[in-house]
Amino acid sequence: MNDFTQVSSESLCEKFGLDSVQRQQRLELLDLVEGDHLLAAELLDGVIEPNLDEIIERFYSKIMSDPVAQRLIDSDDLLSHLKKTQAEYLLTLGIGFDTEAYFESRLRAGLAHAWVGLPLTTYQCGFHIQQHLILSSIRKTLPEGRFEALLLFLLKIVSLDMSLAIEAYHNVQVQGLTRSIEKMKDHQRALQDRVSIDSLTAVFSRSQIMEELERSVSVAGSSGESLSIIMLDLDFFKQINDSHGHHAGDLVLKQVANRFRASIRDADMVGRVGGEEFLAILPGADMATSLRIAERIRAHTSSSPVKYDEGLIDVSVSGGVTTCSGEDDPQSLLERADKALYRAKEEGRNRVVYLDAVTSGPS
Repeated sequence: MNDFTQVSSESLCEKFGLDSVQRQQRLELLDLVEGDHLLAAELLDGVIEPNLDEIIERFYSKIMSDPVAQRLIDSDDLLSHLKKTQAEYLLTLGIGFDTEAYFESRLRAGLAHAWVGLPLTTYQCGFHIQQHLILSSIRKTLPEGRFEALLLFLLKIVSLDMSLAIEAYHNVQVQGLTRSIEKMKDHQRALQDRVSIDSLTAVFSRSQIMEELERSVSVAGSSGESLSIIMLDLDFFKQINDSHGHHAGDLVLKQVANRFRASIRDADMVGRVGGEEFLAILPGADMATSLRIAERIRAHTSSSPVKYDEGLIDVSVSGGVTTCSGEDDPQSLLERADKALYRAKEEGRNRVVYLDAVTSGPS
């Protein structure tokens, strides 16, 4: 069940941090020593080569009783290929175990099995079955006096192979989990954007702009910096819907929102709080600055009509502006901006009215 297909030209030893020092430490941990090379050769010549076909046939007879293996090995061609790679594995078992190439081949085996989706439990059972079959072959083939030495070597070399294969297998699983988590995060961000961004106009949604207002009022209160807001309402928007249809109305809202964004500063925020009503938050803006920005919004909005089909739709906006005082909370600030907007509508629309926090008088 081991596939030594060249899956990558990259050095896996380098990728997994298995330099010469780390490889030697792994060998020392398993008590694999120089003299074990002779045992590896004896195992190959005296046990594996004479019993190779029998070991492979018995291995797949056993492993194919597992429903998971049956699902993965679903054709005779694949089974034949796996038997070939199994033979390649057995004929290299323990040969040159202290070389980088040996470590590399066992790491690649782990990667290959992870990529085809073999469950780790089945993979581990495969190691056990294979070890048991080789052990049986040692008993059958070699004199009893050689059994203990080869048994000890077999346990050590299979432990090395398993540690490397599962290390690589685990890396693939972690990478897959990391990708899944990143996808989940991307999905979560997309959902958050869907909630925080108005789907029609691409400005902040009502819930998000209200959160930003609450945060901005808190910051202004603690820092002492100026903060102003503008309530904006499209003039005669109902007439646009009645005359041209709701599709035209949606187009107007999109275009007007674009003009709002183009008229504010980088630090400013704008959101849609109702059908045709918008709120702009202007951090650091005093009365003069907020009036200048509001007037720029108004002028830019009405500077050109919105093209719809073959016709043009004239648009304009009224604005109510106010600046946060030390006594304001978000609600009182909104109420005063709404009041200023109402006065702008009363005075003929397509204009901006500022309402002072102290005098509550228009400017």
